[in-house]
Amino acid sequence: MLTGNQLPDTHIFEITYSGALTAGEFEALRDRLEAFLDANDPADLLAVYGDIDLGDIEPKALWEDLRSAGLEKKVRRAALLTDQGWLRTLAKTARHFIHADVEVFGTDERAEALAWLQR
Repeated sequence: MLTGNQLPDTHIFEITYSGALTAGEFEALRDRLEAFLDANDPADLLAVYGDIDLGDIEPKALWEDLRSAGLEKKVRRAALLTDQGWLRTLAKTARHFIHADVEVFGTDERAEALAWLQR
């Protein structure tokens, strides 16, 4: 499942990933995210990662995700909430390739992540 919405009264768009992911979910999320980024400057992301099994990601969904490349240029900060080691490593590596500031927090550190995004 993949969902995304603006947090009320903020410039933060929250994306939640868990379980199996489909291309349709990625496409719908990309459309909402694009509209949010166009309407908000600065824009920040809060990405919440639940249990994701790479084998449960529809191959076309990966393509849809890649089509979103470039949207990160409109993001000021991205806070990732995860307890999965591979995602932590991926996020730390991504810091070197994207414009946005990226910080990784544990899933129990939501308040800290939101405080960092709102500085």
